[in-house]
Amino acid sequence: MRRLLLPCLLLASPSVAQVTPELSTAVDTFLLDRWSNTDPAPLVAELRAANLDATALETILRAGRPTYPPVAEPRGRLSARLPLPSDHFDHTTEHYVYVPKSYDPAKPTPLVVIAHGGSAARDLDFGAKAALGGMRPFWLEAAERHGFLLVAPLSDRGWMQLGTSLLFSAIARMQRDFHIDPDRIFLTGHSMGGHATWRSAFWFTDRWAAVSPMSGGYDYVKSQDVWNLINTKGYTTFGKDEPYQINEFNRIIAAHLQERRYPWICREKDGGHEIFADEVEKVGEFFAGARRDLYRKQVWARIGGLQFASAEKNERWGQEHSWRPERPIELSTMFWLRFFAPAADVPAERRVQKAFAAVQPGNRIELVTENARRLRILLHPSMVDFGKDVTITANDKVVFQGKVTADLGAMLTLVREFDDRGRVFHAAVDVTIDGDRTVPEPRGQG
Repeated sequence: MRRLLLPCLLLASPSVAQVTPELSTAVDTFLLDRWSNTDPAPLVAELRAANLDATALETILRAGRPTYPPVAEPRGRLSARLPLPSDHFDHTTEHYVYVPKSYDPAKPTPLVVIAHGGSAARDLDFGAKAALGGMRPFWLEAAERHGFLLVAPLSDRGWMQLGTSLLFSAIARMQRDFHIDPDRIFLTGHSMGGHATWRSAFWFTDRWAAVSPMSGGYDYVKSQDVWNLINTKGYTTFGKDEPYQINEFNRIIAAHLQERRYPWICREKDGGHEIFADEVEKVGEFFAGARRDLYRKQVWARIGGLQFASAEKNERWGQEHSWRPERPIELSTMFWLRFFAPAADVPAERRVQKAFAAVQPGNRIELVTENARRLRILLHPSMVDFGKDVTITANDKVVFQGKVTADLGAMLTLVREFDDRGRVFHAAVDVTIDGDRTVPEPRGQG
């Protein structure tokens, strides 16, 4: 194993002079133990005893794991089909990995996740063929050109709820074996994988640095799911002669995104239901120049259910799959806004919550909300000055005013919950909201 050095900022800071490999390993162990709900208090006590503050902990988190295992897969060659157990339910599939020749475990590396086409009733052999068709030569060439790691999970359960688990399970395994940059994780897919990419873009918009759905999608303008796409960069491609109205739906989406200046590129191409090689090269360039910004100054959010259903079935699977209740995939959080379930007596038409949140000058955060009676505001020093009073208003009423204090335990718990070393917030404030205002329709500023 190769031991990684913490960044110079961490080593040079007087407040972190007592950082040891053992302490970094203790943080890593806590984060890897995702499902036990271990109390962070003993680890926080160790950090405090070593004179580590929230800034120092953030540096440790962002530095990646203290060590990574030797690279098992040959650089520059596609792996064999590797086992992929789901982290969230009772099913195991497989995945492919591609490690570029330039990969260096001492450096954070971008990751491209590739969702193959097919259908929820196909087997893994079909998924393997579809995945290979989407990777060769397009993404293998892009991986070498831009230094991307690639992972392609195979699904014989489609890319809806169970498929989403496979996407995140694949990312989790890559993060344990490779030094992944959490702010440069990308998602793409063709056909059914294009559907998955669209859905992931509005369900988990803050997980991706950018996305590229190819020849997939439905009328997300009509469903209003298009709302959340304002928050992430995207590059979508489709053919003029697509089946299943894919071309028509994509034209509707493209017109909506372009008119409202979303940070998206939409390309309609001569051809049908295919991967356009010349566009893959451009998408690679697009990904290479993108980074996630969890602390963006404006966030739009439209949230329905906060978790997936407890079970999923298909008559052709031959079984019903049950989710492990202690291992949910949260749909509640978008960047620095966290939503809570409405009261049980709230009618169905009021259960969709909307919010527009903006960081304003003067240490202020302003919220405009509909149907949200409680929100958690996650805070970071890049958003507000922790040394001064923070004012939070909701629908023109002050709902919080005062200083906020960094909470090391909450930092660790949030990173572990989402298995995301880049999801670092130093503090959180819960606010209660009375009444509603109409949330403005999302619009870009470009």
